[in-house]
Amino acid sequence: MRQEPDHFRIHRPRADSAVEQRRCVIVALLRQHPAGLTAREICEATGVSMNLTASALSGLFTRSVLHKRGHRYVLAALEEMPG
Repeated sequence: MRQEPDHFRIHRPRADSAVEQRRCVIVALLRQHPAGLTAREICEATGVSMNLTASALSGLFTRSVLHKRGHRYVLAALEEMPG
């Protein structure tokens, strides 16, 4: 298979950056809501579809950035804080 030189390739924004951006928005939102938010509340607050919100939450959960408390998602660092 022949490789094209870089100057012929079409450079598109990486899909990873969109996912990371959604995750950062969710983390920032949860910092403002220490008691946590449901997936639907996060979806409504961010304006992102439920499927993309669920995907971003799953990635954050897998990386232990957030935890579930009942039906609410809470940042792991906030959950560990006394109070």
